[in-house]
Amino acid sequence: MARVNFPKRFTEKTTLQVKVKAKHDADALTSVLIPYIAEQGIDMTVDATATTNAVTANANFLTAEKLSEELSQKRDNLFDPVFKDHEGEVQFLKKLFRNNVTKLGDWGVTVDARGRVSYPPDFVGRAAAVQTFITKHNSYPGVTSPLKPYLDENAISLVTNKTNTTTASTAHTDFLTQDALKEQYVEQRDNLFDPVADHLRGIGQFLINLFHKSPKKAGQWGFVVDDSPQGDKVRDGIIPAAQSKVLRNLDVGKNFLNKGATVLNLFPGASATGTPIVLPAGQSFAVIRGFGIMTVVNTSNSQNGEYEGEFNQ
Repeated sequence: MARVNFPKRFTEKTTLQVKVKAKHDADALTSVLIPYIAEQGIDMTVDATATTNAVTANANFLTAEKLSEELSQKRDNLFDPVFKDHEGEVQFLKKLFRNNVTKLGDWGVTVDARGRVSYPPDFVGRAAAVQTFITKHNSYPGVTSPLKPYLDENAISLVTNKTNTTTASTAHTDFLTQDALKEQYVEQRDNLFDPVADHLRGIGQFLINLFHKSPKKAGQWGFVVDDSPQGDKVRDGIIPAAQSKVLRNLDVGKNFLNKGATVLNLFPGASATGTPIVLPAGQSFAVIRGFGIMTVVNTSNSQNGEYEGEFNQ
């Protein structure tokens, strides 16, 4: 049985809407879609406006996504060397204070009951720890800081590191702003276009049924029609924020698409262990051997993830 291969990417969907409306408008009073859109209460002009606005929202999303990536990279480029210095400085003082490592607490360093140093896992915590550490060093008069020999030997400038930490913190704040805007824009885009996409799916099915003897005539409206024997089953799904899902029977060699606005981490097998394949929003992954069973983790704590894949059962 013939079926419509509905486009997966946003730009392809909006292009389809433009083609469908153009064909409908060109056919005017002879358009075969007239009874269907009347029955379904579809206003093609309203859909066209929603599509235009969704395209604008998507452009804003892409801009915010690019800026957030640039700011994240700027933050890391500035701060990673600083924190590497910081770890070395802490280890130097730990050995210096080996008979009383709790003295590291005066430098803003957390030490557990076993005497092991614990660093904050997040950027904000690490930046604050570095600033506290530098402030403690600067509190010593003249050249009396116990850290000075290490700094001199390794040519470390805490003035530069303090400045870079401050600049990195500003970049991080700006990154959070753009990251939040990115999610707002993609939500706006989807809210605008999802109803239009549903209309397009319905129109495609209507045309396939209308032209059941020659279904590829639906191509005149921009639809891609597949009349080959039914193969793998295409399924989509949602992964709630900060949760994971185990998918089974994925077809090796076929694409697994991240349809949402969040980053998905892909792990082979039925558990989220090892190093994942990171799949950004809108990107696809060609399923390789070992990923026929796959654990998909939504990295966002606030937004649901979406996927589409081909399954052999």
